[in-house]
Amino acid sequence: MQRPKLGELLLRLGYITEGQLQAALEEQARTGDLLGQVLLRRGYVKEEDLARALADQQRAPLIRLAELSPDPQALRLLDPRFAREKRVFPFRVEGNRLHVAMAHPSDLALLDELRFLTGKEIVPHLAPDREILEALDRLLAEEARPKEEARREEAAQVDLTLEAMPAVRLAQALLERAIALIASDLHLDPEETHLAVRARVDGVIQELERLPKDLEAPLAARYKVLAGMDIAERRRPQDGHFTFPFEGKRYEVRVASVGTLHGEKLTLRIIYPAGVRLGLTELGMLPEELALFQKLLRKPHGILFVTGPTGSGKTTTLYAALDRLYTREKTFVTIEDPVEFPLEGVVQIPVQPKIGLTFAEALRSVLRLDPDVILVGEVRDTETLDTALRAALTGHLVLATLHANDAIAAVTRLLEMGAERHLLASTLLGTVAQRLVRRVCPQCARPQPLSEEARLFFGAEAPEEEVRGEGCPFCRGTGYKGRVGLYEVYAPDREALYRLGLGASEGELWERAKAQGHRDLRAVGLYQVRTGVTTGSELLRVLGIWE
Repeated sequence: MQRPKLGELLLRLGYITEGQLQAALEEQARTGDLLGQVLLRRGYVKEEDLARALADQQRAPLIRLAELSPDPQALRLLDPRFAREKRVFPFRVEGNRLHVAMAHPSDLALLDELRFLTGKEIVPHLAPDREILEALDRLLAEEARPKEEARREEAAQVDLTLEAMPAVRLAQALLERAIALIASDLHLDPEETHLAVRARVDGVIQELERLPKDLEAPLAARYKVLAGMDIAERRRPQDGHFTFPFEGKRYEVRVASVGTLHGEKLTLRIIYPAGVRLGLTELGMLPEELALFQKLLRKPHGILFVTGPTGSGKTTTLYAALDRLYTREKTFVTIEDPVEFPLEGVVQIPVQPKIGLTFAEALRSVLRLDPDVILVGEVRDTETLDTALRAALTGHLVLATLHANDAIAAVTRLLEMGAERHLLASTLLGTVAQRLVRRVCPQCARPQPLSEEARLFFGAEAPEEEVRGEGCPFCRGTGYKGRVGLYEVYAPDREALYRLGLGASEGELWERAKAQGHRDLRAVGLYQVRTGVTTGSELLRVLGIWE
């Protein structure tokens, strides 16, 4: 009997609508992805509903791996790395039959391969891809537990021979899991009795594992070896980097270590190959702010600052701006610490303070290269600021980042750093303040009354309701999935710049901007709450409250 198509089955079960199916099929035709992946990504179907439908379609029993006690004999039949690559988890042996959980039980080629490798008849069960990966991670953690006597460190030396290989595999598995979660950072935090493994997902720390204390040194050593760091030095801060291949892509991983009270802490920053290749229209700017930002980029010379805290996406915004500006008729140069991502046709210079190549020194050298557009990764001192302003004055378009609370406060920050008023007034095109807030999970979103805290924050403009996620497997119980940018764009007109040159205060600039319809981060955030993109509580978490 012919198996029903997945889309038809989901329709029949009432999990999706006809319109959702057609939209997903169109995306599948463009991307070549599996239909189930497209439906999950769009938030049209819940993971557990998709699993039930797949189990029905593929005539394989649905199994929950978290509720199983796997048979050690079954686990020994497959190499964990092969199992991870193929999304297969062996969990029970019955005579000549091996029961396995699979993300795709109807994959006949894989079933044949498993039969060949194990010498057993394969009984496939269906489990969600995420559950298989988590089960394999737990297996690797158990496998990596060192035997009490055989794994003791001697004279602060770390065993990186074959005996420590389980920890090597665990190091890889943890990084793969962080990438699967689209985490920006992976943290190894030593506690008194254990090693806490945490990941920053959508800007918020989540605990992934609590590992035995004696895994701390082998894991740290593995990452430090990959990053070219000194494994014998555990007290002084170090940093390094390495490239990590995973599922056909290459990820840049930056490692930082420091000695703490209970051991050596490591933080791995993960740079995603596609994460900085967004176009301007994909950043999440609202139409008014996007139009204003594009208008600023069309100016032939001057300086534009993007402000926000670390991790708010400033580099992504500047790279998108460069992408919009790029033409072979102009010369583009960036000065970064470090270079985030290679850009074709752009000269990129990493600063190297150890040899005296600071932002200011690199910028002075760049001006001799006859550039048209210059990106300065960060303006952090008076010398760099003065050089950047003078570069803008002499006919260059300069894009730079700065730390300030909001777009208009950035002007005050520049003056505090020593910018000359007349020079700033002659060169400033505008400032952009940005933050990243978590999106409401599309699968468990429900209308809810606005929280009292958010009501006080928004005041008279507060809506009666907002959309909040209740927590589900798709969002790992957080109520949020993914992030979106909040952008405040300030473009002072000639009158504002004239007043700035004469000594106007931040308050005077703000009043004039407000009279012309300027929206600050709070107003932009309120719009995103009203439209169900994020929540009042999330906005409070990211913006805080300032007078």
